[in-house]
Parts: sequence; structure tokens; C-alpha cells
Amino acid sequence: MEQIALLNESYTALLGVSGIFFIGNILLLWMMFRGVTNANLYGVNTFGKVMHSIISLCVVAFNMGTYGNVAMTMNNWAFAVSETGEELTGGLQQFVDSMGATEYVSASLIPTDPLGIVFYLAILVGLIGGMWAAPEPKE
Repeated sequence: MEQIALLNESYTALLGVSGIFFIGNILLLWMMFRGVTNANLYGVNTFGKVMHSIISLCVVAFNMGTYGNVAMTMNNWAFAVSETGEELTGGLQQFVDSMGATEYVSASLIPTDPLGIVFYLAILVGLIGGMWAAPEPKE
């Protein structure tokens, strides 16, 4: 049971760090959508649109990276627990079974589930499309 306790402590710490990054990423997304709102209210020039598009791509990439790290951590945690050879409690066994981990994986910027891909594409369309639809600055 000592091995499982060590795994739980290390992966819980990793998820805590990922949670802090996730909060920061949500804040960045809010700032970017706020920029789209201001651009549509007050107008924006082409330079502003280009800069916003570049920063939007970076913010979404950071979000996808955090998402990938969390998915990797959960998969690897479940696989490590299943490899301990110890008898697992009911909840821990259900977690391992529901994850369906068959090997250790590396983090990826591309989400592994289709819903995640659609979610991040919708965010990109909202950020970049919303900015380029904004009017020119008002005189």
C-alpha cells in the first residue's frame, strides 16, 4: 500500500500545479474575449487585429497544453496504480477501469477526445473571427 500512497501524493501534487495553470489560462481566455468585446465596441486597426490573433493562438495553445498535461497525468496515474500489483479499493479500481489506460503516454497539444478538439476550435473561431469582424476605430 506504500507504493500507492506515494503515487497518490506525487500525482496529486502534479494535478495541483496543473490546476493553477488552468486558472491562469482561464484568466487569459477571459482577457482575450474582453479584447474582442472592446474591439467591437470601440473599433480596432489592422495591427491590433494581427496582434490579437497571434496572442489568441498562443493562449489557446497554452490552454491545450494544460489540458494535455492533465489528460496525460490522469492516464499515467491510472496505469501506474494498475501496475502496482496490489489489491485496489473499489473506488480506485473503478477509476483505473474508467480511464482504460493501457500504456504510459506523453502530453500532447492536440486533445485526445473529439469534444476537446471542437471546444478549442470554437474558442479560436470566437476569438479570431470576433476580432476580424470588429469595425475600424471610430473617429
